[in-house]
Amino acid sequence: MCKVSIDTNGVKDDEGKEWVDELANIYADMEIENVNVSGNKISFDAGFSGMDDTQPDDIKMRLDEYLTMNEAFQTKSINVS
Repeated sequence: MCKVSIDTNGVKDDEGKEWVDELANIYADMEIENVNVSGNKISFDAGFSGMDDTQPDDIKMRLDEYLTMNEAFQTKSINVS
């Protein structure tokens, strides 16, 4: 699993969690755990089922794609490691 941290201009706890849940629904092969929404930050662990060699760039590509489709908040930065 990769660690994801998204810095925003502010997001409500329930809206952030709903956004992450929808991300997992859109990409059925994406597994998400340990979601934490706090003020200006959304963090979670993400990976793909059936892929042992998931790279941070794979996750970042999906995040960028999803943010383009569903920009529920303004993003300052995305870090995937």
